[in-house]
Amino acid sequence: MKCSGFLFTQWFAALCLIPLTAMHAFAEPVLVRSISVLPDKAPDCSSLKAIAASVTRGCQSNDEKAIAIYNFMRLSHYHRAYPSEPGGVPVLKEINTYGWSLCGGLHAEQSALWRELGWNWRFVGWPGHTTVEAHYDGRWHYLDVFLKFYAWMPDPSRPGARTIAGQDDLAANPRELVLDAFTLDPARKVVYARGNEFDLRGDKANWQAPAFLTCGDALADVVAGVKARSRAGSPEGWAGMNHATGNYSADVNLAPGFALTSSWDKRADAWYWPGSKTPPCHTCGDKEIRNSPEKGPLAEPYLTKDWTCESYASGELTFRPDFTSDACLRSFASVENAKVVGGALVATDPAQPARVTILLQSPYVLTQAGGTAEGVERCDVSTDAGKTWKPASFTDFGKAVSGQVTAHVRLSFRTLKQLRLTAIVQNNPFALPFLSPGKNQIAVTVADPTALGENRLAVTYAYCPGARSKTYEQLFLEGKEIARAHDARWDTTPTVVQKTFTARDLPAKFDLDVPTPKGQQPVYPRMVFVRREILAPGQSPLPLPADAHPPRANAGDELKSLPNPFLVGTQLPPPRVVRPLKTTNIPLGPTHLVAKSGEAVAGNLLRWPKTPQEKVESVALFLSGELRGLPPLKELAAARIVFPAVRTHDKAPTKLGVTALRTPFAPRTTFDFGQLGDVVSTIILPAQPADAPSWNPAREFKLDVTRHVRALINGDAKFRGYALRIVPDRSVDDGWTVRVQLPEQPQVYLEVDTYADTPATAKAK
Repeated sequence: MKCSGFLFTQWFAALCLIPLTAMHAFAEPVLVRSISVLPDKAPDCSSLKAIAASVTRGCQSNDEKAIAIYNFMRLSHYHRAYPSEPGGVPVLKEINTYGWSLCGGLHAEQSALWRELGWNWRFVGWPGHTTVEAHYDGRWHYLDVFLKFYAWMPDPSRPGARTIAGQDDLAANPRELVLDAFTLDPARKVVYARGNEFDLRGDKANWQAPAFLTCGDALADVVAGVKARSRAGSPEGWAGMNHATGNYSADVNLAPGFALTSSWDKRADAWYWPGSKTPPCHTCGDKEIRNSPEKGPLAEPYLTKDWTCESYASGELTFRPDFTSDACLRSFASVENAKVVGGALVATDPAQPARVTILLQSPYVLTQAGGTAEGVERCDVSTDAGKTWKPASFTDFGKAVSGQVTAHVRLSFRTLKQLRLTAIVQNNPFALPFLSPGKNQIAVTVADPTALGENRLAVTYAYCPGARSKTYEQLFLEGKEIARAHDARWDTTPTVVQKTFTARDLPAKFDLDVPTPKGQQPVYPRMVFVRREILAPGQSPLPLPADAHPPRANAGDELKSLPNPFLVGTQLPPPRVVRPLKTTNIPLGPTHLVAKSGEAVAGNLLRWPKTPQEKVESVALFLSGELRGLPPLKELAAARIVFPAVRTHDKAPTKLGVTALRTPFAPRTTFDFGQLGDVVSTIILPAQPADAPSWNPAREFKLDVTRHVRALINGDAKFRGYALRIVPDRSVDDGWTVRVQLPEQPQVYLEVDTYADTPATAKAK
């Protein structure tokens, strides 16, 4: 039977007159959709297209865009086993909810962002490793966010006369583009592009120099990988990490009474990782953070005493409907036999139970959930949009919803009061809208402001400002990493900024300044949370932390900023500054060969067992003396231990290191090798064929100890002597038990370079 237009109109008008409380169900609650709170310097992680667009803003070339995507992946991810889900994980969901994966998954995500820029991609397999290349400007380019590596090659047609090399380029010319183009910083244990190291250029620290291979991989591994490469095509995903977003949405959609709080901190046991018995954690510790200018400054505020590793963070989805108005019923997905009376929901027909259904919806997976209320008689949970229901404990139904981004909770009651539901969600902290030092302009938007009706949108930022007492130049001179929270502190109580908007106010923008005290250096604030909540008329926002306070203005505060982390590495390195040097030598003696037994040893051989079981006695050369005449810290250019050798091993090169003794060595007494100290510098001595003559005169070798000498001058270390020892390293000595022969009476000295001018008279080169 067909209805005429007139009859349909009459029917629909009659339907609209039916009281809200008598309706059995809504298709969904009245939602305010696509709530966005976005600082102007933070990435927009609402979609893959938004990520690609926001992190590449300001880029002038495709190479710069490729590096910006690489830096975003570096910031927002660490390597750990795949966070798999049945059917695979959409890249957008992994970025927002997880933040970790292995090589194939990370490169599936990177290629998904390239795709949004209109680039092609191809996966390239190495033995035990999956890489990916981007195609733009008519050629292939290789950027590895797992190993943390890319390399430049000459290209006169491109800006700066260079472009990012592809794997074919690296394999064809490994010496020029990899082995000779990079240098290992032995103290920091990271690699820098040669000519773009973390050093001083005149009186300015080149702290924006990108650090490569920050988790311990070697340049030789890159060369071996590209030589053994095999192409694997251009699939739209890898290892269960899918380009396609599917039915996942990163939108924040909230009904009145709901609040979503995204946090940078984690709650114990509130993680979701199918198949894992351990929580997600970057097992490399803070290696990547402390030396990476693209990641470290943003991450260092979280390196507190109880910090163990990069991991997940925990947000909170809260529902607390306002039962003083019938309008609260529109916050439910369905209402059956219920009405609002005297600040409670009661059964319209007292002879029958009433039921309401709550939609829990978040961009982030649910991990824990529970509620409190008066009058709940039964709780059921559905994770398939209401097709099936399972009974659950109202106070704790976390297991029933864990791993879901959407779930329905149905409550049965006669009278319902003081309802509050709380679900803990897992979010990737570095995909959240962080604040930056200096000025921040926050854009607040929703898909349709009229959906707010008479309700209000409240936005709350909680953060702890900080500052550093020393410059990057001072950090360099003192041998410190750029991002290990050295000489920095953050407030222990959060600063809170809260703004409330009506429908008429949206879209909106507001400024949020994060100042730096006068005379201090800027650092990123330690983010606590960002909250979005839809408030019913007359409803107050969720309580703030008990020790929270509004921004405090201090006389002399400055709005200092830091460079855009996504653009680190896109600029040519600053020129080196050539300064005249003066070199002096400080004797390190007398010297003594000492065995692990603690006794002085006759002869002139340095040796060390390659395994604890090997029957080779450890012998080191101990260096004593006094370091008198060291220059002031700013005048020290370099310091090297110079030692002689007459013969090395005939089968393989030898890795030799110098340690800083933890306790003084006294001649003719035993010494505990447990106090030998950490290796502060190493050098590779070449192999010497068996038929080659010994060096006569002895050949001198030099170990760079600049960083340690700076620590001595600055008072961060005490000089108790040095020791030269062999450092077994299969990648160098091929597993041989190597040795070094010294002269009968080796003369060892500290070679010290000091600047013979002032920085103002230095010339760039």
